[in-house]
Amino acid sequence: MAGGEHAKHRERMRTRFLEHGLDNFADHEVLELLLFYAVPRGDVNPLAHRLLDEFGSLANVLEAETPDLCRVEGMGEKTAAFLHLLPPMFRRYQTSKIQGTIYDSTDKVAEYLVKYYIGRPREQLSAVLLDNQCRLIRICDIAEGSATAVKINMRKLLQCVLQYNAADVVLAHNHPRGMCSPSRADIVQTSTIREMLKNIDVRLVDHIIIAEERWISLASQ
Repeated sequence: MAGGEHAKHRERMRTRFLEHGLDNFADHEVLELLLFYAVPRGDVNPLAHRLLDEFGSLANVLEAETPDLCRVEGMGEKTAAFLHLLPPMFRRYQTSKIQGTIYDSTDKVAEYLVKYYIGRPREQLSAVLLDNQCRLIRICDIAEGSATAVKINMRKLLQCVLQYNAADVVLAHNHPRGMCSPSRADIVQTSTIREMLKNIDVRLVDHIIIAEERWISLASQ
């Protein structure tokens, strides 16, 4: 495809998206559309196919680490960083939409957290910060670990709680390998955090563990 044809193809793809959305786009076309904004000229269709061949799915491409993406022929660091930015940006968007929503039950918090943890390959500990009327202030990511463990960053947790003046906190973390059961370390850590927050007159309401679409509440246990 000559340069002019590449430009026309890009314009057709953008017009198709604007008029009909993404529902009828194949995964490689969605990826191609994204790559238009990171690679300003040329044919990115072969690159989209190479990425999908390498990582197996659109989700895996977007969740891949920047160095892994850069190993694919045709990928530069800026393009890889752009793709790697998208999942956390989506999570920030979702959180922004629900700020101020009342979360007055464990079920409500857990239902949102199931969506929040979609696509996270490592354990991530987060703090759901609520005001004294159970309205969501913010969700802060406190620490990231491996696929099987995460260690709490107490200092960062305290900074977030104090910065946003939270009255109540719901801790949450995911088990990417699909097991909901709390470990002994989860239980001990939760008890330590509860006492720490009590010292600054903040209540630890619950600690929720997410495993894909399932969840467990340590408070209910």
